[in-house]
Amino acid sequence: MNEDDTLLATVANRQSTVMRESETPELTFTYSSEKNTIDDVEKEKEYNACIAATGTFLHYFLLLLLGLASWGLLWCAFGDEWSWTGKWFRPAVVVAIAWTAGDVLQMTTTLPPCLAAILTGITARHIGYLDMRHYTEIDGFMRKIYPVIILGKGSLGWNLSYMKTNWKQVASLGVLPWTAEVVTLAILMNVLLEYPWLWGFLLGSIYASVSCPILMPTVVRLTAGKNLGQNWPQLICTAGGTDTALSVGVFGVIHSFIMYDGDDAYRYIRAACALLVGAAAGVMWGSLAQFLPHSRDAFLTELRVLFVVIGGLFASFLTTQFGWGGTAGIAVLACNATAARQWAKSGWRLNNNPASTAYRVMWSAVEPALFAYTGTFFVIQSDTTKVMLVGFGILSVCLAVRLIVAFVVCSKMSIRERLFVCCTWVPKSIVEAVLCPVAINALIVLGNPDDVRIKYAEYLMNLIVQAILITTPIGFLLTNHLGPILLQEKRKKCENESES
Repeated sequence: MNEDDTLLATVANRQSTVMRESETPELTFTYSSEKNTIDDVEKEKEYNACIAATGTFLHYFLLLLLGLASWGLLWCAFGDEWSWTGKWFRPAVVVAIAWTAGDVLQMTTTLPPCLAAILTGITARHIGYLDMRHYTEIDGFMRKIYPVIILGKGSLGWNLSYMKTNWKQVASLGVLPWTAEVVTLAILMNVLLEYPWLWGFLLGSIYASVSCPILMPTVVRLTAGKNLGQNWPQLICTAGGTDTALSVGVFGVIHSFIMYDGDDAYRYIRAACALLVGAAAGVMWGSLAQFLPHSRDAFLTELRVLFVVIGGLFASFLTTQFGWGGTAGIAVLACNATAARQWAKSGWRLNNNPASTAYRVMWSAVEPALFAYTGTFFVIQSDTTKVMLVGFGILSVCLAVRLIVAFVVCSKMSIRERLFVCCTWVPKSIVEAVLCPVAINALIVLGNPDDVRIKYAEYLMNLIVQAILITTPIGFLLTNHLGPILLQEKRKKCENESES
């Protein structure tokens, strides 16, 4: 009986188990490696974005603290002159606003920050907040420093071996468009505005300068890792540097000839020898970098940076003191290019070494001040509208002449490559901003407000600011957007040949 009961219980248990299994839905577990990978990538992106945002916030917060601390230091050291209502507070505020506006413009539109900085200066002048004509001493002092930083920064990237190998291309692209534009401008100014010939060439020497530093990051980005059959960064850098050297040198020579009195024979000798003396002095000073400092010096990096920076500043102030304008600019170019070549032999890469980093830091610090202070010299007067309308026509003609000559001298390149060169030869900004108020400052210091040369200096100022505001964004946008299209032809040809 017990065995039967046990058998019946076993059967009943099995039936109940089968019923439970049939009633319970089947649970399936699926694992998608693809979904998990996507989730991980999204989380990593969010994490990286968070880290980047935190880093950006801390970066700007640190700069704010440093700015406030610097202001506090100056206030404590020099008293009321750096208070809220002091003499020097307004120039500092305008620079801070210009720097902030430039950063915002670049982050939102990718346009160069110098545009926002110069507009900040123009606005500050016309609302009556700041006029750097009342600060000629500090502005004149800074305009002796700007060229040293700008020219020194660019020439540290020059490859002298490349220049020797491609000297015809570099020289023709750097000299011929510049010369054609200077002559064209002088003629148009004399015919349309009755501008004196000497002042026309003074204006032309500034006006014709190409601003490659504005575009160099874009050029490097567009050409990095590509086999384009041309070392574009070196071509643009060295040809543009030659153009800049001509502008700075010729402007200095003509400006000294106009502003500094003296024996006529000495003035002509000085004008004829200024550029050669600058080149010779620069090469001699730069050649010392082969021996000084010693390669095993404990402070090698610091001394090399000081060697070129202090040497350039000394040359700038010394030559200005004796009226040898233009000599220092050529000397800085020759010195830094020569020194960079010597350093490259010991392992420092061109334009990628501690000295280049120091110049980039200095340039980022002075760029907002340069363009903002230049903007405060721009004054709208009764005849400004007429001058600006004529100036727009002059700009159109001069730019057309410059680009046509640049297109022609690059005859060995393809059509697309020549168009790319034309895009990079459009902007006018840095040298123009540095030099355009120099004549006004000099005439203010001479103390003759009725001097007819004030009128010529005002024309020079207005036309150059107009050129900066028009050509800088156009050149940047053309290079940035057309560059990827124009620089693909050489590579496509190579790929087609390999496929065939």
